[in-house]
Amino acid sequence: MTLLVALRGADGIVVATDSRGTFGDPRGVTAQNDAQKKLYIASKYSAILTAGSGELGAFVMQEVLNNIQATKAEGVTKIMDATRAVVRTKYSDWFAKFAVQPIQGLAAPVRPDLNLVIAGYDNDVSGQPTEQRIFQLISQADFAPMLHNYGFALAGVAQYALYLLNRLYESDCKVEILTALAAYVITETASQDGKVGGRIQMAIITPVDGCKELKPEEIDEILEHNKRRSKTLKDSFLRGE
Repeated sequence: MTLLVALRGADGIVVATDSRGTFGDPRGVTAQNDAQKKLYIASKYSAILTAGSGELGAFVMQEVLNNIQATKAEGVTKIMDATRAVVRTKYSDWFAKFAVQPIQGLAAPVRPDLNLVIAGYDNDVSGQPTEQRIFQLISQADFAPMLHNYGFALAGVAQYALYLLNRLYESDCKVEILTALAAYVITETASQDGKVGGRIQMAIITPVDGCKELKPEEIDEILEHNKRRSKTLKDSFLRGE
């Protein structure tokens, strides 16, 4: 399992994910691996996050990135279209006789779960970034495009993060604040659900610098800052301030 986060802000977009892969039925004994790559820079102004079947997602993303490079797609809507074309073609080839979703009363095989969050900027005719957009493609809906027009997107173990974002997120926040918020909702979720964990992967997308993945030491600094914020909040309750 996993947690994918995409946040739109006043000066850019933040995308983040954990690194944990869970093997086995979550209702029983499971094993974990914290080395899953789930963040991919797709173009100068867009990134893709993956959840679901990790190994299948990794292979599909190789095909997606090759297609984007070959077609020279740019702009997040075109990136989404290129991604959707690849995943629908592959799934139709591999799982033609599988049900898209479970069918009640019918023991038919179901296609493996794959969930993609695609975030970034669309471009004008001169190639300059314009409008921010966040899309989601999920295998259960045959990868029909879903546009998140309320500022953020979540996928995976989302219930804790949704609660926190409904309380803390503001669309006019700067990316400096959103990096801390994205990291916070992932670590808070990991503290409550073992299907989320491992190192955080994160990227910032801005009109000035494009899409840049943060280094591990940069993320560590954000996490340390968040620890101080959490302590301040806890102390305010304990001291009655």
